[in-house]
Amino acid sequence: MQKYSSARPAQRAIQKAWAAFDAGNYTGAIEAADLASRLGGDVPEIAYLKCSAMSRLGQDEAAMSLALATQARYPNNPSLAGLVGLLEHKKWNFTAAVPLLKRGLEGMPRSAVLWQAYTGALVGLEDHHAARVACEQALKILPNDENITINYASALRSCGDIETALTYYRRGQVLAPDNKINGSNMLLALLSDPDADAATLRKEAEKFAAVLARTAESPGPSAAPVGNDAPRVRLGILSADFRRHACVYFLIPLIANIDRNAFEVVLFSLNPKPDTFTDQIRQYADTFIDVADRPEPEVVRTLRDAQVDVMIDLGGYTGISPLSFMVHRLAPTQITWLGYPGTTGMKEIDYRITDWASDPDGFDDHYTEKLLRAPIFCAYHAQVTHPLLAYEPAYRVQQAPALTNGYITFGSCNSIGKLTASSFRLWSAVLARCPGSKLLIEAAGLGVTETRERMEGRLRAHGIDTDRVIFVPREGKNQYLTYHRIDIALDTSPYTGGTTTCDALWMGVPVVTLAGNAFHQRISVPFLNAVELDALVCEDEASYVDTACALASDVMQLDALRQSLRQRTERSRMSDAQGFAAWFEETVYHLVSERKGLPAKPPAREEGIFFGGKWYATKDLVLSLAAHLHTGDHESVRNILGNLSSTWYRHWIVCYGLAVVKYREGFPDEAIDLLVEAIGQRPYSLPLYRQLAAWLDECALDKTALAGLLGEQFGLTLEALEASPVATSFEIFGIEVEHVADEDNALEALA
Repeated sequence: MQKYSSARPAQRAIQKAWAAFDAGNYTGAIEAADLASRLGGDVPEIAYLKCSAMSRLGQDEAAMSLALATQARYPNNPSLAGLVGLLEHKKWNFTAAVPLLKRGLEGMPRSAVLWQAYTGALVGLEDHHAARVACEQALKILPNDENITINYASALRSCGDIETALTYYRRGQVLAPDNKINGSNMLLALLSDPDADAATLRKEAEKFAAVLARTAESPGPSAAPVGNDAPRVRLGILSADFRRHACVYFLIPLIANIDRNAFEVVLFSLNPKPDTFTDQIRQYADTFIDVADRPEPEVVRTLRDAQVDVMIDLGGYTGISPLSFMVHRLAPTQITWLGYPGTTGMKEIDYRITDWASDPDGFDDHYTEKLLRAPIFCAYHAQVTHPLLAYEPAYRVQQAPALTNGYITFGSCNSIGKLTASSFRLWSAVLARCPGSKLLIEAAGLGVTETRERMEGRLRAHGIDTDRVIFVPREGKNQYLTYHRIDIALDTSPYTGGTTTCDALWMGVPVVTLAGNAFHQRISVPFLNAVELDALVCEDEASYVDTACALASDVMQLDALRQSLRQRTERSRMSDAQGFAAWFEETVYHLVSERKGLPAKPPAREEGIFFGGKWYATKDLVLSLAAHLHTGDHESVRNILGNLSSTWYRHWIVCYGLAVVKYREGFPDEAIDLLVEAIGQRPYSLPLYRQLAAWLDECALDKTALAGLLGEQFGLTLEALEASPVATSFEIFGIEVEHVADEDNALEALA
């Protein structure tokens, strides 16, 4: 808004209000604005000023109410549209904010705050092309604006133009040396720079950690981070990613399996935009504390007052970084894990969780932290927030698409920011060696014509015929289904896949990766090792191309590998959440037990899961499941099976329980498939075979294969099996019927 200077009383009051606002006296600005209103001043300008001041004071709801009311009176006023857009932007409602901010810029084309919010919202929406174009427009008007410069760098990084992005991040450092967003984003961009080795990453991280230390706001009086004298280890996890985010597929398997006899889990959320994933994650916490959108000193005081023994950084230098707060030393022991594939460079972070495949001997100097090496640095569960979907027919591994298509489809489902010149150079060589093959690229933004055309230009520049490329815009519902169209996944370089590698392997798609000399260049390695695909881990570009082409040369062998990968993945350490949790517990307990005066060993583990604020013993859950199957309460059965899946990933009891529900709901084919899967996991359970025989009879299906299996497995005839009655769920689970005399208690757990 234009600032007026006039001798008239109303205008003098407005001028006084702007002066107070510019001086940071927002209360004074509101008082002067109210005076201007009483004196008959310009209503839109007064509302703009007052709402802006209210927002700075954290009175966002009141500011939005006033802004909307004023906009309703003056619907054609662009500044008011921009004001509402700014308030929507502050709430992270980027979709709503963009058209309002654009309208505001029509009336205020030189407004730095509107350009900053507009370009930032487009970056947040991953509208890569629009963000880049808007930033270029804004920089013509405001060439030295630090925030627009940083947004432009982020837009370029999201478009895969890493070299130019780094140029603008470095310009951002010149314009604003202490800007935390710029420093964090530049470290993230360096991961995709082929010239940035581990030593460079450490050097840059240490420089930025020094900025965080120098600019940290004093929290004022607060409790010293000394932990507590409780008999359990109080574990804190700080993150802005308790939402729909890749970390969820690794976080829930851990916190659902942590033994609550020895640990208390406290989640501290920096996430300003909760979603259904947030609700799911919350169920696995003893305590969930929301500290989003609060001033740094207040967050630090809250976290210190929680008196956790160990604080885990789950974000590193991504998004709203936990490290901006952990630089204050929030707990006696601080650990970084999962969120960022490099060193924090921060002396306040004591340890980093990794493994020997990602960080082999000789890598310790890459880090300022001491390395804690696990058998594998995390455990992955597909469909972790909707675990029963993993059993649905749509997600079963299908035959290799090459058997139908007549050609090999290579593929990548990584973000555009990872699709660097290094990746395209490798893929071009693979396609050149495999005539007739195609390349499928799935990524956010490819549904936008300009983004796709820009991608096509980059591919052609590396000798890739775009007629051989299949572009697939990313949709959340297709996270796994796209892999039905891919024969072989080609990993990105230098920044490799993580969650996408796990997704591919679970869907039966082998991944060829180029392993470099830093963690972020080796993220796929431990997962490929876990499923015994070490041969797909390549040490140089030539072997990467050779390996991909060798896989493509024998489609029948490729399909056989595909059909084995689901089982390999689910039975490997990469899906062993209980195993990873046990390592985590032992390691963390050892770090704090001496200081807390705890016994040398933690108490014996109790089998069960934690959910919804309560620990459920395994035996009680199984009893409850049998009771609900007996009474036909299918909703409760699904509840229990979903919760059991957090611990028992792909367990025979889950297969059996879901099979019974499917059969009763009129899906016999799916039910029989699930029961066969349960038998495959528990091959010596005759009651399961008896149930299968009964269903085959009821569906008038052939039992010859079952008869042969019985003879081979047990030396038993089908007639002998069918002479016994069909077992109840209690009997199949090995539960004596008299144990459920009290039906109310039997039905209590997770009802």
